[in-house]
Amino acid sequence: MDARSRRRTQDHSSPAIERPSGAPGPEAERLARRYLEARGLKLLAANYRCRYGELDLVMRDGASLVVVEVKARRSDRYGAPEACITFRKIRCLTRAARSFVHDHPQFSGMMLRFDVVGILTRGARPRIRWIRDALQFDGR
Repeated sequence: MDARSRRRTQDHSSPAIERPSGAPGPEAERLARRYLEARGLKLLAANYRCRYGELDLVMRDGASLVVVEVKARRSDRYGAPEACITFRKIRCLTRAARSFVHDHPQFSGMMLRFDVVGILTRGARPRIRWIRDALQFDGR
């Protein structure tokens, strides 16, 4: 057995990394949706997927189309959940938002805004922080 096939066997037999049960992701998105709807935003799409990635929530706020990135953590020990968005993620969100507008041309004339909702899930009551117009991009 050569090194390549040995490596393939080792990689194949290694356990898959899975999200632990009770992970904050989907529940955090539901919390964020309810939170924003209570503040007047209207849901247009949830978990919109395209080749560039996924948009957690796409909502309407008056004349604005709002792309909402939801970040959740159990604690803020390593920083606030909303602080972990990278330049690469912003670029993917921008491209995915363009794809959404392309697929739904009825929204093409609207102003586009990127919001972030950070949720700390530890404790009896989650802490929610909504940052409007949180992400800036240069259009690429």
